[in-house]
Amino acid sequence: MSSIPRVSLEDTLYLLQLVRETALSRGEEAKAARIAPVVQEMGTLVEKARQVNPAPPPASGILGQPDFKKLLEISQNRTLEPSQPGMSAASVGERNRMIVAMAAAEMSDIEIARQFGLTREEVRLVLNAQKNQPVR
Repeated sequence: MSSIPRVSLEDTLYLLQLVRETALSRGEEAKAARIAPVVQEMGTLVEKARQVNPAPPPASGILGQPDFKKLLEISQNRTLEPSQPGMSAASVGERNRMIVAMAAAEMSDIEIARQFGLTREEVRLVLNAQKNQPVR
């Protein structure tokens, strides 16, 4: 068990819980009853892994760097409204640069969309437009 990362065990537990809850919501009590012991056993394994394995170290790489943390803090504190009619080209350009920087730091499109109040499709559109734009 020590070779299995704790995060993988937790993800598997969450998936099994979701399968059980889905079965219950669909009225499939027999299926949920068959899955319940597996969920309980997986929960026990996760608890043991939490006791044995310490919490993961703080973020390293680009996500752990102070300048990226500052950029993320600024983006969280500043609210941009995407449908604001008076939004200047400079602020749109700045927002797009922030989106590209966050994507380069391997943030998912859904995380970026939440930060800016955009849809995932809008984030993907910005990233694709920036990718196809020639470097100046």
